[in-house]
Amino acid sequence: MSLPAAARLIRPDAACMASFVEAMREGYSRDNLRAETPQTIAQIAAEPEAFVRQLLNPPTTIVLPDGSLGERVPETHFWAVEGDAFLGSISVRHRLNAVLEQWGGHIGYAVRPSARRRGLATGMLAETLGWCRENLPLERVMLTVAEDNPASQRVIEKNGGLHADTIPHPWVEGARGRRYWIDLR
Repeated sequence: MSLPAAARLIRPDAACMASFVEAMREGYSRDNLRAETPQTIAQIAAEPEAFVRQLLNPPTTIVLPDGSLGERVPETHFWAVEGDAFLGSISVRHRLNAVLEQWGGHIGYAVRPSARRRGLATGMLAETLGWCRENLPLERVMLTVAEDNPASQRVIEKNGGLHADTIPHPWVEGARGRRYWIDLR
């Protein structure tokens, strides 16, 4: 499994920011629990270099979906691009904390709406698993997915994901989610 022919994974790059902002305007969201707002899009568009710097050197705390502050574990971000066109993102958390053990896991990804159904998520995950094998001392990684997202479940399963359990979603009332593990070694 690999990315479609013209696509490649890169670290976030200011050269792709116009396309990144365009992706947010078309419905891409960095967080599937919180949609982008016109205010966040405008802020990112106004300061693209600062946004990229923050992705490359993230802060040590994070605002959780319930509004509280939590520990941000070390994380590496990648973007799928074709030339300077942003297609999607994937991030790897280098370890889990108590919150990520419950929901979130090691890896999260998203593809902009206009680039979906091309195998990008499957290829992004496959390449990122290779990066994890080469760069992190992990034996396996956990991924979580909403129970009503069969497309993402297929992406994880195509990459060797084994369904571990189904749990109530911690931040979405009445929703359920699936936790998967993928062996790296």
